[in-house]
Amino acid sequence: MDMDIASLLIIFVASLFSGMFGTLVGGSSLVTIPVLVLLGLPPHAAIGTDRMGVSAIGMAGLYQFHKKRLIRYKVAFILGIPCLVGSFIGANLALQISPAVMKRIIALMTLALLAFMLAKPLRGVEQVKRPLTGRMVALGGLLSLAVGIYGGFYGAGAATFLAYILIIVFGQTFLESAGTLKVGAIALSLTSALTYAAHGAIHYPLAVSMFLGSFLGSTVGGYYADRIGNVWIKRIFIGVVLIMAVKLLLP
Repeated sequence: MDMDIASLLIIFVASLFSGMFGTLVGGSSLVTIPVLVLLGLPPHAAIGTDRMGVSAIGMAGLYQFHKKRLIRYKVAFILGIPCLVGSFIGANLALQISPAVMKRIIALMTLALLAFMLAKPLRGVEQVKRPLTGRMVALGGLLSLAVGIYGGFYGAGAATFLAYILIIVFGQTFLESAGTLKVGAIALSLTSALTYAAHGAIHYPLAVSMFLGSFLGSTVGGYYADRIGNVWIKRIFIGVVLIMAVKLLLP
């Protein structure tokens, strides 16, 4: 399927802007997957192409947040390894499981977690000092596996769910979670992208254009992250989560 320059430019611009907020709170695929479908890609090709494109958000963000010392690597790999495994499972199940039911379950969970977040105004704004326990590791790993499976066959909002895990289970701030989740996000997106590629479900010209836009957007968002601060990132987060829940609930 050939793509003209206008289509490549459209996905580049969409990825640029979604990458800016996506590197902070996730949710970039809520923009890019619908754009890819509107450009004429079949749904599974849109998801596969998106997975390759958004991997740039994790890569660029990892560098920016590492420089700011906002990545807790021990916790990052506790989430990252289950995400990798889950993403492989999810991508291989993509043609066998309807995303519709899962999307509605995820939307309801999202609204419940958002209510929990709003009930605790300082959650994610102030760091909660907690020793790393076996229970936290087990719970975080199990939840990350579930996010990885979801991310493998759909993906929109997967990074947002990783942020939820880091904030609620591990007591991190929004800035810390934005940095720490990059390891899991890279593992998730690259594993699922390779799986989709093996099934011929990636449009490479669009994926390259999207990768470049996402990389640039994530670099800009990561650079200004500490200037934006936890309070404004939380506000952006709540806005993205509400949009995500509505889009997931709609047919």
